[in-house]
Amino acid sequence: METSPQLHLLAPRDEQTSNLICHLRQHGIATRLLKQRTSPLAAHSIGVFDLRLLQNPLHLSRPAQCMLTHGRWLLINAAKPFAEDFLLFNPGVYGLLHRDEPLTTLLPAIHCVTRGELWLPRAFLAQAFERQRVGKRAVTTSLPDLTRREWQVIHGLLAAENNRQISQVLNVQESTVKRHLYNLFRKLGVRNRLEALQWAHAAGLQNETSTLQGCNRRALRTSARQQPR
Repeated sequence: METSPQLHLLAPRDEQTSNLICHLRQHGIATRLLKQRTSPLAAHSIGVFDLRLLQNPLHLSRPAQCMLTHGRWLLINAAKPFAEDFLLFNPGVYGLLHRDEPLTTLLPAIHCVTRGELWLPRAFLAQAFERQRVGKRAVTTSLPDLTRREWQVIHGLLAAENNRQISQVLNVQESTVKRHLYNLFRKLGVRNRLEALQWAHAAGLQNETSTLQGCNRRALRTSARQQPR
C-alpha cells in the first residue's frame, strides 16, 4: 500500500464523518479533523473537504475558495451535477467524489491526489479536453500564411536561438535569417522578436519547440539543404 501523509479533514462533526475517519485509520491513514482552517495548507499537504459544509456557511470561518487555494484537496459528497467553475477556479482542487460513490473509492482517490495527480469525473475531463481542442482548432484556422522557412524561424525563436544559431541549423546565411524575420514580423503585425514570441505563445506554439530542440541537428541540416533558401 502507498504511504500517505496525514490528512487534514474539513467535515461536519457527525456520525458519517466518524465512520469515514475509522475507515481511513483501518487502512493506515492518519486523519486530523479540523473544525475550520485559519491558515492555508502547505504546498504538498493533503486535505479532504466535505461539501456538506457548504449547506451551512456558518460552519466555515471564511469562504471555501480561500481555503482551496493552497495544498491538494479532494472534495467529497458532491452533488450531481456539480458546478465545473468550482473546479476550474480553485487551483488546489485535485479530486472530486460524488455523494453516491462507494466508500471504497476514497482510498485510491486519496493516493492519486497524494501523487499530485487528478481524480476527476471522466465527463468533466472529456468536456475540458474537447473545449481545449476546439480552441486549438480556432487558433489554427486563424494562423497567417507563412512559408516553411518562416515557420522554422519561429521555432528557432521559441528555442531561444539567435540569428547565427538559426542560420547554422537551417544551413543558410545569417542575412537570410534576417530577411525571413523581417517578412515574419510584417505578416504577424509585430515589431520585434519579443512580440513575435508573445504571438507564438498566444497561438499555442510553445509546446512545439522540440522541432529544433529535441531532434537530431544533423538530420535537420540535411533536410534544410534540400529546401529553397
